Amino acid sequence: MAFDWRNPERVVPWKPRQRFHLSALGHAAAESYQSTVLAAQRSASQRTELDRAKQAWADGLKLRPMDGIMLDELVAGRTCLAEMKETLAACGLTLREARGALDRLRAAQLIEPLETSERS
Repeated sequence: MAFDWRNPERVVPWKPRQRFHLSALGHAAAESYQSTVLAAQRSASQRTELDRAKQAWADGLKLRPMDGIMLDELVAGRTCLAEMKETLAACGLTLREARGALDRLRAAQLIEPLETSERS
């Protein structure tokens, strides 16, 4: 595949309605993210600690802190961007940022495309 200067994190192209699911690595990363968030919420300075903890989690996986939100969405059973629309709006994430997050999660092998032979 040729390099896409508009989206340098793109692993392989995927369709706008592509569905994804967590890989085994993704399940472990999601558990790590959730425990990191819970631990930060118990600290005295929650906001500061939460930002620091999310950054540390992301750095360890070569991701961005917001990618954890997308991972949580997949854990919750949402498999495509259309199903994540409400959360994206609530978090102030653009569609471009969400696509980038999915690309990074895919590059890190935390998610895989859900292959379906039948239409849902």
